[in-house]
Amino acid sequence: MIDRIKRLEALFLQEINTIITKMTAAGNFGGFVTITAVRVSKDLATAKIYFSVFGSPEDKKKTQNQLSLLRKELGALLRHRLHLKRIPSFSFEYDDTPEQASRVESIFKVIEKEKENGQN
Repeated sequence: MIDRIKRLEALFLQEINTIITKMTAAGNFGGFVTITAVRVSKDLATAKIYFSVFGSPEDKKKTQNQLSLLRKELGALLRHRLHLKRIPSFSFEYDDTPEQASRVESIFKVIEKEKENGQN
């Protein structure tokens, strides 16, 4: 069962990224939206879709609102595209991992500069 869940997560990730990319190109979202992960529950009833937005805080809010409106439509689109017996109900959660990675990287740069200045 775990293998099936992993395959479904990968399939949903690919398909949802395709749908979101088309909608982003049409201007439906603020900023650049990326679906970073999909986590399907063991009973296949629910799935969390993690996304990140490259843009302003307003872009993030607009994207979150648009994605919450898209939940049911997304299920219908995937049902037609994938021909699965059961499509989970989706929820969207913001993934701040790219922002955290950027902050950690900037901290490492500051530490490196301090080391260089301390050695001179």
